[in-house]
Amino acid sequence: MQSFLDPNAQTVQIGDYNHAIYLAGIAIILFLLFKFRYQIKENSGRVMLGILVFAVVQRIVSVSYYVIIGEFTVTDSLPLHICRVVCYLIIIQFFVKKEWLDQVIFYFGLFAYASFIYPVGISPAIHMLGISFFMLHSLIIVYPIFRYFTHGFIPSLKGSFQSAILFAVYLTGMQLLNNAIGSNYFYTEDRPFMHDLSEPVYFFLNMFGIAVGFIITALIIRLVINLVSAGKEKHKGNEEKTLV
Repeated sequence: MQSFLDPNAQTVQIGDYNHAIYLAGIAIILFLLFKFRYQIKENSGRVMLGILVFAVVQRIVSVSYYVIIGEFTVTDSLPLHICRVVCYLIIIQFFVKKEWLDQVIFYFGLFAYASFIYPVGISPAIHMLGISFFMLHSLIIVYPIFRYFTHGFIPSLKGSFQSAILFAVYLTGMQLLNNAIGSNYFYTEDRPFMHDLSEPVYFFLNMFGIAVGFIITALIIRLVINLVSAGKEKHKGNEEKTLV
């Protein structure tokens, strides 16, 4: 039981068996998601309710861990960490149903992909925080796919600009909070890389670099959609010629 709650448990290293477990887990979830996509579309109301419940349970699991070990503070538990903010937005979206909020959830949620690919300070798979990590980040990754199946959501270029602006606001707020209380939101204090950069340079590099990343992602998605649409039209045209 101690290892399941141990705050000093060894963190995941890139390529170790815990990392492999996380990657295999999200791969299985994505496979099942696409396999049952038609059932998801037919039961959109129940699916979105299930996501709401899952998101709330995830937050309870996360908060409970920090309460149990006596470290539930803004500095230690980081309740405003960006992926946790995305989880709050998913919960809010169930009630407000705003199209722009789906865009923000998607673009802010891109950090969940990074967490699976390059885990930093992540607890092992058989650990309460590890379970919380997997619940949170897998939810963030699959949520936009659920929205696509149930509501036709597609990330847009406009949404990338909206998300970039909101991210700039978020990052500025977190930097001010870090300076005030010594927290490490968005790893601006204890950095995983680029340790030699000054604080202002690192801050603006994050702000503008991530904004560019959002926009590039939107352009790539648009390109893929156009290529797929063109391929379908070409295939349809060939079929019509064959019939004639």
